Amino acid sequence: MLQIVLKSYGYYEGKIDGQFGTNSKKALIQFQGQHNLSPDGLVGPDTCNLLLNKSNIQKNNTSQLLNSIKDKFSQEIYDAQIILKELGLYASTIDGLDGPSTQYALKTFQQKSGLIPDGVIGPNTKNALSKGEGAYITSENVSNTAPSLNVNTEISNDDVNVDLKNYNPNSTCVPGYVDNYGVWVPDPCFFPVIVYRFGKTAQVNSQNELDAYLADRWTLEKEKTYVIIGPVKTQNYSPGINSPLNGLVMPSNANNSIVIGVKNDNNVRARPQSGPQAADAVVEVLVEGGMTRFINLFYESDTSYHGPIRSARPTDPTVLRPLNGVLVASGATSGLIPEIETLGVPVITDRRPEYFRISNRNAPHNLYADTRLLKALAVSKGYKKTNTPQPLFPWGNPDLSTWKSLSSISLKFSGQTTTTWTWNGSKYLRTYYDAYQNSNTNNQHLWIDANGNTGQISTTTVIALFCEPYIHPLQLPSVKTVGEGRAIIMHGGKYIDVKWKRGSELDPFHIVDSNGNSLFIPAGKPWISLVPSSYSPTFNN
Repeated sequence: MLQIVLKSYGYYEGKIDGQFGTNSKKALIQFQGQHNLSPDGLVGPDTCNLLLNKSNIQKNNTSQLLNSIKDKFSQEIYDAQIILKELGLYASTIDGLDGPSTQYALKTFQQKSGLIPDGVIGPNTKNALSKGEGAYITSENVSNTAPSLNVNTEISNDDVNVDLKNYNPNSTCVPGYVDNYGVWVPDPCFFPVIVYRFGKTAQVNSQNELDAYLADRWTLEKEKTYVIIGPVKTQNYSPGINSPLNGLVMPSNANNSIVIGVKNDNNVRARPQSGPQAADAVVEVLVEGGMTRFINLFYESDTSYHGPIRSARPTDPTVLRPLNGVLVASGATSGLIPEIETLGVPVITDRRPEYFRISNRNAPHNLYADTRLLKALAVSKGYKKTNTPQPLFPWGNPDLSTWKSLSSISLKFSGQTTTTWTWNGSKYLRTYYDAYQNSNTNNQHLWIDANGNTGQISTTTVIALFCEPYIHPLQLPSVKTVGEGRAIIMHGGKYIDVKWKRGSELDPFHIVDSNGNSLFIPAGKPWISLVPSSYSPTFNN
């Protein structure tokens, strides 16, 4: 709307595209400069009023548009945008309008501040905004007393031995990540953590110690805090012997050259799918229209008949990155594949002979592939980075006697899609509700192989990770897989309601209890559901 207004006044000459880019800002600054306003390129109250009251307003839709701007303008939103922009959370124009970019930035800030991410500027949010970066450290997670730390000069982390006083995270490959402020920070769910700060090193043994020690790091723009964290703890797990995708011992003839994640359509016209029954693990993610798609993960296993294959989504690389995996898809929205590859995940799209189309289904639900050929192609392209990918989850042997009995669970992804997993005494069987097919809540979800054999999709382990939903800049519904959230693990007819944590896309998923203690997931081919946290599960005993 602003472009239309400025164009009607003769200041803007570019294309009306709704994007506040360089030309739009230049036109606005020119308007402000010629009307004795501060030429800051911001649509503040004075600028907005002058635009509205300018004497030569044209008698077309401009007046209506200006009134629309005035009606929607909020001083509260305007002030919040300024703070959010200073925090690096808001990148759009400061205009006092509550649009998608503002909502995304506001919800991100609320989550960081330990508030309900509802996008509403209530009293608690207003108070947190007044504190700025200081709101990121909340009273719930900061100890009131200074921790007693064990000072070290050198530590050993498995087979890594690092002199922390001379440690450079840019040249030394050690687990950890750099945040948006250029600060090397830990995954707070693995302890002990070794911190290098102010020329000293210290061992931090708990979440409270860590938060107290790093409480002011958000205000330190130039200081570097170096941290070493450990890998996901596992039990009875040997890299190269156990699968990183499910913790099971791999057969001696396993084709474990590289991890690939192959996208699987879940449109009504794509069912029954081929691939989930053969995969080492499956990840289910939300896409447009309230539907879901699968990322079928292959490492030790293979299938010559996988499909239908569909396009990539922003959540896909966050699953594959810690495995040094390769994404296989039919393509993607323009601009998404370069973004995925920037995260370190190569993408293989439609090509022959690895892909083929079947004749008994209509496009786009007829693209299939041979995973053995896909793995060979990925290796030939130099995509293989490691012989032993780190485990995606902490596989082990938990004490199931402490878990609660549960016959089934229903996971709601949207108003259009709900999946249910029911324990039959040996495995979990999948049924679904799909608004696009019919209202039946007990549709058996089937798979089919190349020979026409069918069966109901099943798994031994269900992992539900409840993740914050957001809209990607390419207008694709997604969920955040970095941070923390609720986790429900189901195995053997029992479940445990705990928490997942993850420091970055490079890290595996940690599973912890309410006290921050690491938990293990029983080995077995899992179905991993990335459920929007706006929906709660339904337990059926």
